[in-house]
Amino acid sequence: MKSIGRLARLAFAAVWLVAPLRAQSPSLASNVREDRIASAALHRTLPYRVVLPSGYDASSAARFPVLYLLHGYGGTFKNWTDLTSIAAIVAARHEIVVTPDGANSWYVNGANGEAWADYLTHDLVADVERKYRVRAERGARGVAGLSMGGYGAIVAGLEHADEYVFVGSVSGALDITREHDVFTTQSHVDVSPVFGAIASPVRRGNDVFVLAAAVTPAAPYIYQVEGSGDPWRAPNREFASVLDAHGARHEYHEAPGTHDWTFWGREVTGVLDAFERAVR
Repeated sequence: MKSIGRLARLAFAAVWLVAPLRAQSPSLASNVREDRIASAALHRTLPYRVVLPSGYDASSAARFPVLYLLHGYGGTFKNWTDLTSIAAIVAARHEIVVTPDGANSWYVNGANGEAWADYLTHDLVADVERKYRVRAERGARGVAGLSMGGYGAIVAGLEHADEYVFVGSVSGALDITREHDVFTTQSHVDVSPVFGAIASPVRRGNDVFVLAAAVTPAAPYIYQVEGSGDPWRAPNREFASVLDAHGARHEYHEAPGTHDWTFWGREVTGVLDAFERAVR
């Protein structure tokens, strides 16, 4: 019975945080490309997808802003393109969206020695800028994500303010470094392999509330959107209050919905609109 309970909790965690569909991926839209990177930080090859605007033409010299869009816990690099209409949304816009794979890493350099933060901000960005016509400059580069990815985007943006002009978080699991956080309390999944024990250096160094309290005028613009029925509403409100108290440039929104793909698929347009406004 104990093993059945543990399996049920693990399944619950994956479904609740990202609600991924396990069916085979549909055929890729014509403006979506699948690529791979040999990561020096992680010592392995990882896949990612690139969503291109209709104005992207191999014969053109035009370069585009780029938004790195992160998936949630239990998800993959395919989720955004398989489970939302982002391919059609981006086709009508003027930016490129990259959806990398982050496993269940929380996108940090973990206590387990897995350097996912270095992979995201250094390896992946360099690979995309080498292969695609993106504007290779801070003023045209953003990072956003849902749930685990919203948390990871905020950490990346605040720790590397010189690399990103924009950060977006949809339903961010922002309290993950704290004791009794929403995720581990509800799912009973142990995140100590990634973050270490409570009050570990990895937890302290990746605590978004601590990072927010140290923001400077050079920090990226931060966009948050949270569902009115989302279990992470309280920590998201708290994070927005910390940003307010320290004069950060940001906006916080709540909209009807909860922690699911209906909400994320709808709200990604607002993230892209905010990114477009932030691009310099």
